[in-house]
Amino acid sequence: MKERCLKIMNDFLLKKIKDVVVPATGCTEPVAIALNAATARDNLKGKIKAVHVKMDICLLKNAMGVGIPGVPERGVAMCVAVGLAGGDASRGMDVLGSVTEAHHQQALDLLPLIEVKMDDTRTNLYVETTLESDEDTVRVITDGNHDRIVAVEHAPFEPYVSQNFTDNSLESYTIEDFRRFADTVELEKLDFLKEGVEMNFAISKAGETLPWGKSMETLAEKGYMGDSLLLNVQRITSCASFARMSGVQLPVMTTTGSGNQGITLILTVAATAMELGVEEEKMLRAIAFAQAINLYAKHYLGTLSCLCSCSVASGLSASAGIVYMLGGSNQQVLDTMRNVLGSISGMICDGAKEGCASKVCLSTGLSVMSAMMALNGMNTKPADGILADNLKDLFTNLGNIANVGMAPANAAIVDIMLKK
Repeated sequence: MKERCLKIMNDFLLKKIKDVVVPATGCTEPVAIALNAATARDNLKGKIKAVHVKMDICLLKNAMGVGIPGVPERGVAMCVAVGLAGGDASRGMDVLGSVTEAHHQQALDLLPLIEVKMDDTRTNLYVETTLESDEDTVRVITDGNHDRIVAVEHAPFEPYVSQNFTDNSLESYTIEDFRRFADTVELEKLDFLKEGVEMNFAISKAGETLPWGKSMETLAEKGYMGDSLLLNVQRITSCASFARMSGVQLPVMTTTGSGNQGITLILTVAATAMELGVEEEKMLRAIAFAQAINLYAKHYLGTLSCLCSCSVASGLSASAGIVYMLGGSNQQVLDTMRNVLGSISGMICDGAKEGCASKVCLSTGLSVMSAMMALNGMNTKPADGILADNLKDLFTNLGNIANVGMAPANAAIVDIMLKK
C-alpha cells in the first residue's frame, strides 16, 4: 500500500514539474504574446487588415523593454508583429525559435496595423488577439499561463469571463513529501532536467561574450572578484540571464513559465554541484526537489507577480535544493528558505530587461550563501518579520504580501515605465 501511494505521489509531482519545465526561445512574456498572435494568424482567412491586442498589466510590464529573438527592435507591438510574421505556433513556447531576417521585415510592415491596450480588469496572465481581414475576424485568448490558449474563435464573439485555474492540490504537501519524491523517482524520468542543465549552460556560455559577461571577467582580472563557489555560481547564472534578456536566439529550459526562473533554479544547483564535484544523479535529484518546492511557492505567488520570483521562488527553491544535495535535514531546508525570505522578500519585478541579470546574480549568490549558512546552523528566526516556523505559513504570508499588500505596486511600476 505504501509503495502504491508513493508511486501515485511521484507520478503526480513529476507530471506537475514536466508541465512547467519546457524549452522557450526568448523571454516568456513576449513568447506568450507571439504564440497567441501566431495562433490567431493560423486560423484567419484572408490577409490581415487590423490587429487588436489586450493584455493584463503584468504581461504588459514584462514585454515592454526586453529583447525579442530575431529582431533588434523592442516593445509589445513588435512582440505581436514577430509572432504574426514568423511565429511557429506548433512549437509552443519555442514559437520564436525559427524567426529569420525575412520575418523581421514582414514584422516591420505589420506594425502600423497593430493596436495594443492594457486590460486592467484581468488579474490572471491574460492576452487576447483579434485579427481582422476582408473575409474573417478571429479572436484568440490566453488565460492563466503563458501557453494556455483557452479560446480560438471566429466572429461574432461572446464576452469572455476569466476562468479560475487555482489548483490547491499541492497545499497538503510537506518538505518530507518532496524529499521522498526526489529520493525515489526513477532517475531515467529526470532526463528532461539533464537536458535543461545542458541547455541553460549553453546560453550562459553565450552570455560570457556579451557586456555583462565581459564586465564580470574584467572585474575578476582586476582582482575585485575572487575565485569562489558563490561568485562562480553568480557568474554562470547571470551571464545566462543577460543573454536571454538581450534576445539571444538560443532556447532556455524554463520553470513555471519563466526562463529566468529556470536559469536561477537549474543553474544554481547545477553550478554548485559542478564546483563541489557532486555526482550527476545527486544533482538531478536535487533539481527535482527544488522544482517541487518551486511549484509550491508559485502556487501562493501566482504566475506573474509584483515580486521578483527569481528571488522568492526559484532562488529560494534552488537554495533548498543545495541543502538537500549536500545532505541537509528537513529543518535545514526550512532554515535556508527563511534565510532567503528574511533578506530579499521585497525585491520588486519592474519588467523584463537585461537588468534582470543583476537580480539573478543577487538571488543566486544569496541562495548559495543561505544554504551554506543553514547547513552550518545559522538561520533567520521564524519570529522575524513575515517569516514563519512551517512551510505553509511561510508561503501564505509571502502570498499575502505579493497579492494583497503590494497589489497597487504593479500599476505604479507600469505608470513609471510608460512615462519613460
